[in-house]
Amino acid sequence: MQNIESLSDLFEAVGCKPYFYDVGRRITKITPQQVIQFDRKQQPYPYGFRQHAWLACVLTHNDTSSEPVVWFLRLPLDETGCLNLGTRDHFIKTIVDKIMHKGEAQGFNEALEDNPYAFQPDQERLANFHSILARDLKRPASSYYNDVVTYLKQGNLLDAQQWGILGYQGITDFAARYREESQQDLLVKSLKCAPNEVRYPLSHALEHTVHDLTLVSLISDLLAEPHTSAHDAAHLVRAISRHDFPAPLFIPLFTLLGDITHCNDEQLELIASLVAKCPHWIKEQPQLLRIILEKLAHREDGLLGFKQIATDLTQQSSTRQLCWEQLRSPHASAALQQATGSLFNKGSNTLQ
Repeated sequence: MQNIESLSDLFEAVGCKPYFYDVGRRITKITPQQVIQFDRKQQPYPYGFRQHAWLACVLTHNDTSSEPVVWFLRLPLDETGCLNLGTRDHFIKTIVDKIMHKGEAQGFNEALEDNPYAFQPDQERLANFHSILARDLKRPASSYYNDVVTYLKQGNLLDAQQWGILGYQGITDFAARYREESQQDLLVKSLKCAPNEVRYPLSHALEHTVHDLTLVSLISDLLAEPHTSAHDAAHLVRAISRHDFPAPLFIPLFTLLGDITHCNDEQLELIASLVAKCPHWIKEQPQLLRIILEKLAHREDGLLGFKQIATDLTQQSSTRQLCWEQLRSPHASAALQQATGSLFNKGSNTLQ
């Protein structure tokens, strides 16, 4: 077997053409140039999440009639955000050893059995990935897709007999294809008129797709409606989480978050969505980070939420410095100062 010094070398050695997707914070196709740069440690991994690269490697054989093979890999990143070459090389060695031991065909098919770097995405993430991959490979949507389109075209979207039979795979297919199929009107209709049992999963699926400003404006308008709750917002903001912070969202979002000295469970849910899906919003709006930290520090749950979210924020490159500045600010409330001190209590491994 040829000399193998990168993931690309590995897949070339077994006769595969790889395509890479990041499936960490959201599903994003990685360009060939990005692959070269992170694979050879020329640049940080572009979509690091929780100090790892969460990769879907789509392996197509030279025989184009065969189905692609998908490997899901979780590889650690170093302190600079680059692939840890030691663990990457160890992963490559485990694959090469298996191929050498069992032969190329069998070894390749069984390569990830008991492999410490393999992982299985949750069902929601997997459904979204399948929808995006089928779209990118110019393959048909699932059999559930037409049911969703038919449902959205009929009059009463609140009829439980209609929406209750929809498959989640059909919703993710719709989110992945609505622009190509020129169904923007159906998307607007679904977010305005469908029950939350449809709106929420659709919003989750939309976070993986690039949209135009029409959707951003629609979500901003929905969050400004009087009956919209923080629980609603926790789901709806995910639909536009790829975008920069939209200016029309400023007042509705800060209104939903409310006073800094109180944080109910619905507001905690909204905060969790913002931290997990919209860290770039927090970077763009330092006032938003201050409100988040203060509200968490004032919760009466043993600072569990504060510790988890502060840890997440200090581990993300986009929010790390800003978060530490807020935690150490002389203007922090007594509650926030006490919560910050708890991060360093003896026996606490929160920030390790």
